[in-house]
Amino acid sequence: MLQVFNKVGDEIILVYHPKESVEVGENLRIVDKEASRGIVVQVIEQNLVDLPGILEDAVRRESLTKVTVVERTPSEAEKYVVDVRNMKFARAKIRKELRLLEGAEKLEPWSGWTPDRSAEITPVPDVFLMNSLGIGRDFPIPLGETSYSKMDFRISGYDLQGINVIVGKKGTGKSHLAKTILLGLISHAAKSIVFDVNDEYSGLAFQLDGKTPSEYGGKIIVLEPEMKIRTLNIPLKFTLQYIGLDVFYTVLVEAMNLPEPSAYTVRNIWENLEKTGQLSFANLSRNAEQEKDTRVREAIVRRLDAIGDAQIITDDPKEENKIEDLLGKISEGGAIVINMKAKSRVVREIVVQTIVSKIQQLLEPPESKPIFLLAEEAHMYVSESGWEDIVTRIRHLGAYQLYMTNTPTTIPDLVVRQTDNIFIFNLTNQSDFMHLLPATKTDQETVMAVGKALSPKTCMVIGQTTNDYPFIITTRPLSVTTAGKTKLLFSRN
Repeated sequence: MLQVFNKVGDEIILVYHPKESVEVGENLRIVDKEASRGIVVQVIEQNLVDLPGILEDAVRRESLTKVTVVERTPSEAEKYVVDVRNMKFARAKIRKELRLLEGAEKLEPWSGWTPDRSAEITPVPDVFLMNSLGIGRDFPIPLGETSYSKMDFRISGYDLQGINVIVGKKGTGKSHLAKTILLGLISHAAKSIVFDVNDEYSGLAFQLDGKTPSEYGGKIIVLEPEMKIRTLNIPLKFTLQYIGLDVFYTVLVEAMNLPEPSAYTVRNIWENLEKTGQLSFANLSRNAEQEKDTRVREAIVRRLDAIGDAQIITDDPKEENKIEDLLGKISEGGAIVINMKAKSRVVREIVVQTIVSKIQQLLEPPESKPIFLLAEEAHMYVSESGWEDIVTRIRHLGAYQLYMTNTPTTIPDLVVRQTDNIFIFNLTNQSDFMHLLPATKTDQETVMAVGKALSPKTCMVIGQTTNDYPFIITTRPLSVTTAGKTKLLFSRN
């Protein structure tokens, strides 16, 4: 039976028999019935009780390797000695206070009250916590089940309207959870744009066999820039008029490192062509080749050739894809997936900056409907200035964001400190935990202790979706194709 041993700050130390089942992340209630109150605690660590004489006994047993020692202990006492040697303790964080009113329990913020050692300790039903905290009441999105009581766990799409972050080591289940959330948003008629760096989201349009259309088949539109091999994807192309001078200028300077004097020359050429109604990529390249300054000319032409080779710019308006037209095709909910697998940095930056700038324009009218942006490994194609625009400016216009990465330290502080919800899969590096701590809205001990103990496909959810209460969940399987294919030399049957 669990017993309260000690309290240190907001931690309760529990002692229990080795045969008792206690898990990291489990929720327990400690109730003083006479006082009609109690506390809810969450286990963050397990360990063996360090009793006086345990170390001496262990050392003595190991040192007597050449001597036969015969112990004569009654069987009842022997069992007792073994149990004492294996006694465990658990560190648990105080999360809430319980009030017992007319036989009903009500959760309140912890006031600092502490139960005595005779208080009764029992598991807290996850259903009670979820109902009391108001989790997943409206626009429910099923993510999986709670790790210990195996209860269905849902979050509310309403609470995802902000900045959301999914982090964890490679292969722990980040992308799977992101797809689960995406499909949940689509089921509530939300529109999303996905920047997919590993071609993992196009399969959502198909069932597990990868061939039969899924229920989301007509709601997933896959675009692919720089498409050199014919696939089912739609080629993504823009005209210069659609991209706009500011985006094109930023890509030349930040992504392609074009010196400012040369970039200024491009700006002048662009503006002159625009005034005469002759703006096209062919004319831009032709005018650049006529630049008298050799160094400026070579710098510009070399970069324009690289952009031309990417096949993302077209002078034929019939070939281009306008984001507003594509969003119109998924007016009842869906996702526009931008497949950027194996694409160059230049292509990625042109695509992302163009789409983000267009989203900003589309969301400015008061009657416009918000959308969700999902970005895998965004540090690979979003510049520092780009982060500021996405996180601050267009967020308030109604572009809600979901970032997924296995390198948490690449997430700028600006994003971390404005995160509304965070989903943490297994991590081991202390630097990752320390970087993420401001986003978790909970204590460092919980984040580090629980984060290191998470098994694959299991994550800790904290934020508006859980009323800032840490929940440990196991993600649910999906009935669609959920992963892209990696080319392998060796394979297993």
